[in-house]
Order: sequence, then C-alpha cells, then structure tokens
Amino acid sequence: MFNKRKIHSFEKLTLSLSGMRIREEYEIVRSGDKARLSRYTVVYSDGEDNRRLEQRAEADCDEVIGILNDCGILQWDGFYGKNPPGVLDGTMFSLEAELNDGRTVRASGSNNFPKHYHDFTNALYEILRR
Repeated sequence: MFNKRKIHSFEKLTLSLSGMRIREEYEIVRSGDKARLSRYTVVYSDGEDNRRLEQRAEADCDEVIGILNDCGILQWDGFYGKNPPGVLDGTMFSLEAELNDGRTVRASGSNNFPKHYHDFTNALYEILRR
C-alpha cells in the first residue's frame, strides 16, 4: 500500500500566475515515465484568453515526483493566501494538481504563498533552463 502522505504518481499539474502585466501558466503532464513541462504566456485577444507556448522541456517522472514531495505539495491542498494588508501589487497564483491516482490538490493566493512555493517555482525554472 502507498504512503498517503507522499506523492507516488501524478497525471497533470497546472500553476497559473498573474500580475499587473503578465499571465503565465506552467503545465506538467505525465506521459509514461516522462513528464512534459510547458510554460505558456496567456494573452487576451479577440475577446478571449489564448495560451502561447513559450518553452517546453522534458524530465523524468521520478524527478518531478521528488520535487513535488520535497516541496510538500500535498500539504498545499486548501491553501488560500489572502493578500497582505497594504500590498497593492504583486503576484497571484493558483495551482491544481491531479495526484496519486485521482486525488486533486488545489491552492491559491495573492502575494501570500505556501511553504516551499519559491523552491517549487525555482525547480520548474531549472527544468526549463536545461
């Protein structure tokens, strides 16, 4: 039996970021023993949001699962980080992840992030830089 406190598999993870001038989405999709990481810019045109692929990279699923566990993504479930008083600009995020054969993790915040959030985004940037 699998440890319910650890991630052992994933299907898809989407991290959406928005600020004053930019909207981005990071998407990780499992394909066999590989994971495809894509970074999109979301642009508004013709009355709708459209995703434009900016970068794509591939990693081993085990590497991605290691990152998800190291960053404690399961503990993010239900996180809602309210904007701190007096902060007028910054970044909003939302995350949705399909993990462990059917479990969905959702988190969001505005200038307020769960523990290890920046470690997680730095790991995504590193995979895309390779």
